[in-house]
Amino acid sequence: MMLLNSDQVHSNNEDQSYDWSWYLQGARNLFSLPAFILLSAFVGFGGLAREAGLPLAHLIFLVPTIWALPSHLILLAGIVSGASLLAIAPAVALAAIRMMPMTMALIPEIRAPHTKRWHLLLVSNLVAITAWVHTLQKAKDIPRRGRLPYFVGFASTMAIATTVAAALVHQLAPSLPPAIMACLYFLTPIYFATSIWNTARAKAEHIALGVGFVLGPIATWYMPQANILIAGLLAGIVAYALHRILAPKIGTE
Repeated sequence: MMLLNSDQVHSNNEDQSYDWSWYLQGARNLFSLPAFILLSAFVGFGGLAREAGLPLAHLIFLVPTIWALPSHLILLAGIVSGASLLAIAPAVALAAIRMMPMTMALIPEIRAPHTKRWHLLLVSNLVAITAWVHTLQKAKDIPRRGRLPYFVGFASTMAIATTVAAALVHQLAPSLPPAIMACLYFLTPIYFATSIWNTARAKAEHIALGVGFVLGPIATWYMPQANILIAGLLAGIVAYALHRILAPKIGTE
């Protein structure tokens, strides 16, 4: 029987454990531009939640458990419209389906040789666009044993920070001037616009976003109840047509 020397045993033991020092590295990225943008979006969400009549306790519970701003906004829209829970819950769940391909793309990057399935299931609820993009960008510079701790450190810290930010604005909203509250509400669409722009991989996507910005006010003037749908549809058609006609010039980089 071949005996392993002490260095080999030590190496094998390291392969079977996570390097949790990377958790703190991820948590420190709370002070980064992506984190600031996400925090600003949830500042706006806290004000919207107050206006929609969502109690503070419910807000504190829902932010980290749903952990997806589009789903949060769908929830608020359902509450404001007076829809039933049976109608709101499927809508929120369907909005979260987009997280599935993101999770499937992230798992191969953060999985270590010893990673269990339940480890991945446990952290899957932390997958959101900001944490997803940030981790994929950083993963190549992190050892395998440190990638899952890094992701958990960044995503969990962001979940806590955004919950605190939304809760503070929820409580301070009545004492803030209307002009400031209007600015806070506008932070949420700014977050979505900058996130889409930064994560776009094709110039056609940038064109669609730019055309959408131009058509949005026009559609609002003529059909305010369907302005986003019309502007988005037309912008997508224009961008797709330009991509097909001028693909060598404006295709994927």
